[in-house]
Formats: sequence, structure tokens, C-alpha cells
Amino acid sequence: MLAQDKRTFPGTSTENLQETSSRWFFCILLYIFVDYGRPQDLLPIGFLRPGMLTILLLTWFLISNSKSLREADSRQTRRILAFIALLAVYVPFVTNNFFAYVTTKTMLLYLPFILSTIIVVDSMERLRKIVGFIIITMVYVSLYSLGHGGQGSGNYFKDENDLSLFINTILPFCYFLFLYEKERLRKLGYGLAMIVGILGIVTSFSRGGFVGLIAMIAIAWLLSPRKIAALVIICMFGLLIYYYGGARYEKEMGTISDTQEGTAKARIESWKAAWRMFLDNPWGVGGNNFQVRFPEYQTKYFKRGMWGRVAHSLWFTLLPELGIAGVFIYLSLLYYNLKDVFLLKKMRTDSKDDRDKEYIYYLSLAFLASFAGYFASGTFLSVLYYPYYWYLTAILVAARKVAIRLNYARNAVRA
Repeated sequence: MLAQDKRTFPGTSTENLQETSSRWFFCILLYIFVDYGRPQDLLPIGFLRPGMLTILLLTWFLISNSKSLREADSRQTRRILAFIALLAVYVPFVTNNFFAYVTTKTMLLYLPFILSTIIVVDSMERLRKIVGFIIITMVYVSLYSLGHGGQGSGNYFKDENDLSLFINTILPFCYFLFLYEKERLRKLGYGLAMIVGILGIVTSFSRGGFVGLIAMIAIAWLLSPRKIAALVIICMFGLLIYYYGGARYEKEMGTISDTQEGTAKARIESWKAAWRMFLDNPWGVGGNNFQVRFPEYQTKYFKRGMWGRVAHSLWFTLLPELGIAGVFIYLSLLYYNLKDVFLLKKMRTDSKDDRDKEYIYYLSLAFLASFAGYFASGTFLSVLYYPYYWYLTAILVAARKVAIRLNYARNAVRA
């Protein structure tokens, strides 16, 4: 018989571990609610700095259980640390030191959540809970946007493009868990979450969000075990978008293919400037310094002295700002993320009774579709330093560790 997992943080008893771990996990969920749900924008609690407070709480847990940091070690963690270190190296040398410093600090502030998630989300129960909680948060954000013209309550969600990008990254989890779930009430919940999320994207009138939605839907369909049923669901959502968005939405999305004028033309001209900036500075100009150096490389399409213009693309932010080293680190992070996703995808077994492995399998499909939606939208948005992808990476690493432990336990029982 397989012995129960008695892992403890060094220096703690089993009882203290369970209590500490539960509180730590609660703070992880609280952080998600504060960072994405943003209650401080609606309630008079902004003076408490809830965002900073939750970061400090997670940092305290990490410091007080410092020996547990070895649990957070992974190929992705090392690359995230390398990415932040690279940002820090630029600070003394770039044109605008303050922008580079703030960018580095922003990325550093993600670390307590990333490390905590990898350490503490160590069971199927917690993996299910954190995914479910993020879906609930997405539903709340979407409902808020429906009543506020497609905008969120604050921070990056105040921008319709950034809000729709967030929804696009979470929708695949609703869809694939809808396929996975057998309990009717939960299945209904995932279905309603999909509807609310799609309506949130439509309400935002974000063309980048629409591109991400199409990419996500295409990958979700390709990965769906039941293609005909998936096609029926997609058609139903297509009708929902058509009737809810109306002629105005159709007209707005129809301008996506127009690259000769408007914002599309401006984006392309910004990308040209980004490429020239990279050729002149192959090792990068530093975090958020594209907008500072833009007047040196802008095309004649823009008025002179367009200081402060961003690249409007994840890739054309990465290339000129962090150069060759940054591109290598970021692409290697993506490579290992995809490697982990395909590892999770192999977890499905022929046994219909192994619901945990089946959950992990559907989760792997959700990650693939989520990344497709994120990078499709992110190609047209300056979201390199936004938390979405970094947080998803942490959850993916945690899922891989849970899956490996689960597979080991199943094999040990059979032996």
C-alpha cells in the first residue's frame, strides 16, 4: 500500500504544515481576487493598499518557509528569474532609468505569487480550486464589463483590449472543463461562464480581442475530442456574437483587414520603427524604453517627436527592448511551457475511472488554446510585462508537478 505523502516544510510539524499551507493557499487566492477582481476600485479600501498587502503576505510566507523554495525550482522559474535579471542589468545604462526600474520592479512583484503557486498548489484538490477560482474571477470581470461599456474597474482592465485578452486566456479552461465535467450543475456553470466571457469580449469592441478569440476557438476545435459536438457549440457561440454584437460590431471587426489607414497602419509603422531600433541596438534598449527612443526611429507616417508611443505588439516590444538575450530567454520559456503542456497531454489513460488524469488531460488542451489566444491577441498589444502569461506559467508548472506526483502514486499502487 502506498504511504501517505508526508512532505513538510523543514522545521515544521505535520499539523503546522497543514495549517501554514492552507493559509498560504488562501493568500494565493486572495491575491488573484485583488489583482484581477480589484475590489479596491469599488470599495473604500484603496488606502489599505490591498495589492501590496497581499504581496507582502505571500513574501512573508516565502521568507518564513525559505527552505521550501527548492520546491519552486523549475526550468520555467529559472528563465523567469533570468528575464527579471536581464531587465535589472539595463537599469543603470538606458536612456530612461526610471522606466527601466519600474518595469523591473513590476516583474519582481509577480514573483511572490509565481513562487508561492508552484510551491503550494501541490495536489489535485488545490489545482482544481485555483483554476476554478480564476474562472469565477473571469466571470466577475466579464459581468462588470457588460455593465460598464466593455471596460473593467481599473488598472489594465480599464483598457478594453487588455480586458478581452484576459478573458481569452481563461475561456479555454471553461470550454475544456465543460467537456470534461459530468456533473450537470458544474457543466452548466462552465457553459454559463463561456457565454458571459464571450459577451464580455463582444462588449469590449476590441479587434485584438476578436483576433485572439478566433485563434483560441480554432485551436480549441482542433484539440476537441468530439469535433462535431465542438462545431455545434462554436456555431451557437457564433450566433450569440452575431446577434449580441449587431451591425456595429460586425462593421468594427470588418476593419481588421484594413492595413492602409487607422490604427492598423499606425501599428505597422510602429513595428517598422521597432525593427530598426533592434538593428541599431541588438542587445536592447531596456525595459519600457521603446517609447523613449521611438522619436529616433519613427517613420514619416507620424508627426515629429512622438515620444511615449508604445510598440502595440508583444513581440515588437520584446525585440527592441530586451534584444537577442531577451528573445532567447522568452522563447526558451515558451518552449518549456509547451513541453510541459504536451507532457500533461500524455496523462490521459484508457481508464474512464481515472478522473484526475482526465482532468489534467483536458487542462493541457486548455493551456494550448489559452496560449494561442494570448499570443494572437498579444501580437497586437503591448502586454509583454502584463501578468497573464507569467501567472499561467506558474499554474502550468504546478500542474506538471501535481501530474508527476499523481502518475507516480498510481504506478506505485499498481506495483
